[in-house]
Amino acid sequence: MDNPQFNYHIKNESDQHRPWLVLINGLFASLESWNEVVENLSKNFRVLRYDGPGQGSGPKLEGTYSLEQLTRYLKELLDHLEIKEACFVGLSNGGRIALNFASLYPQRVSALVAADTYSRPSELLKRKLNSWLQANRIGGPTHRFDVATPWIWGESVVSERPELLDFYRERAALADDAVVEGLILGAMEDKAIDLNLVTCPVLLLAGKEDVLTPSFIHEEMGRYLALGEFKEVAGGHASLLEYPDTVEDVVGPWLVCQSHLKEVKRA
Repeated sequence: MDNPQFNYHIKNESDQHRPWLVLINGLFASLESWNEVVENLSKNFRVLRYDGPGQGSGPKLEGTYSLEQLTRYLKELLDHLEIKEACFVGLSNGGRIALNFASLYPQRVSALVAADTYSRPSELLKRKLNSWLQANRIGGPTHRFDVATPWIWGESVVSERPELLDFYRERAALADDAVVEGLILGAMEDKAIDLNLVTCPVLLLAGKEDVLTPSFIHEEMGRYLALGEFKEVAGGHASLLEYPDTVEDVVGPWLVCQSHLKEVKRA
């Protein structure tokens, strides 16, 4: 099943009795960003995490990393692994990819958690992201990280876990300027996801301190989802990375409940 095009890790790959769960990274993150939550999630799922284009050891593209390209890459990976149906957890741009995938391939998504995300960038969000773009052009990826920090991280985690910011800042310094620009341009893309086509249960999460994509954006998205729920959680825009306990206390139990309900319906 190996393919040099893909970089992924699977937990419990051979356990046919556990449903699949796919984790989709935030915009600049790699699959290692889920390290603190994989063990907990693997108690009930076969967990797949991967590097998308422009992330970690994922493929590097030229120009804009569009939502269409990122969604197609996810489909190609699932096809390669012969995963016909799964639950999904996506953070930030990963949530956007998960929602878009669910709108295009509803039969392949049994339940979905989208945290700190959006279905279409507002004019204000575009301006926020454009500040990152200009920072990257002026001072490179580390300067982009410094400018983006107030938009991404909550006040509480900056005070309580400064080592987390140091870790991601060091990783940011290794990024390629062109890749960072392409990812930001993709995030700014004026592409709307048709949420009316998302038919699976969806849990929308927003960090209480998220100033990039605040709670009201998620509440608005929930109005277009047939089976949407919204919950505010601790943290900023990177809530699931800032407070991994949210995955154990909120995300995991919700996914398990949805999986059980699906099995009951099938029976």
